Amino acid sequence: MKLEEYILKRKMEDGINEFDKDKRAENTKICVNYVFEYFNNYLETTAGEEKTFLHNEKIEKYARTLGRYSDEIQDWLVDMYSSYGRYLNQTIPRLIKDRFFLLYDSEAEFRSLSYELYPKVIKKYDFMKSQSEMLFRFIKDEHCARSIISEEFETPHITDSIDEWISKTYLKYGVNMYNFCSEYLFEFMDDPDRWPKTHKRHSEYYDEYSKSDSKYKVSKSVLYDYDFRQKSNLFGLDTLYREMPKKPFVKGKKQEIECTLMYVYCNEWSNQEQYWEEYSEKMI
Repeated sequence: MKLEEYILKRKMEDGINEFDKDKRAENTKICVNYVFEYFNNYLETTAGEEKTFLHNEKIEKYARTLGRYSDEIQDWLVDMYSSYGRYLNQTIPRLIKDRFFLLYDSEAEFRSLSYELYPKVIKKYDFMKSQSEMLFRFIKDEHCARSIISEEFETPHITDSIDEWISKTYLKYGVNMYNFCSEYLFEFMDDPDRWPKTHKRHSEYYDEYSKSDSKYKVSKSVLYDYDFRQKSNLFGLDTLYREMPKKPFVKGKKQEIECTLMYVYCNEWSNQEQYWEEYSEKMI
């Protein structure tokens, strides 16, 4: 397409009314962006249609890793990878630092996060300047992908009441409390500095490492074991629950969250299924 054809096409897609005087400044900015898109994106993409077989094979291989995303986001990620060689599905999630991301349940929260991430993303990738809306949609899709409950990814059975709480929360709010607890626990267990002294024990490697002359640093999570048999503030729950946004599905659910954390710990972290039976008999 020629420049004028491209602008006409984009104007029709966005429903721009150039005769709306109240939107003159906004429309000017949008139309200027069309010109930048044409020369920096459209022409470049069109000129690069003659891809090599190996390049196409690489793109297809990447596309096969994106199955957890919606079709729209898959197409966008593949297009960005094909044009710029960037794995945005890996880099953008690393910029999300909010530990309560999986508790988001409103458009406003996703939009606010996209505003927060946008300057960080364009600083890293200049080509993302015209992709603010797709960044917002990707963030929503990332949340959905990390929260999905389906027959293929069935949530393990904890107790009837907790299973019902998790299921109803997901159906009504799109929030998967099991996955939230799982992500939180893996982050918590990897950072012994957050453990109370009463919950921290030297591991079998601690004395061996402290006596050695090794110049290599090892993760603190290897040097310490977590005392999961403590009776209070398990997995830093007191601080977690206090800082957690008080949404309807977490109010009054501190015990349910502790049980879910303990289930994840016993069954996915430390192979303590026997202790889970002991704990569940006392607590449930």
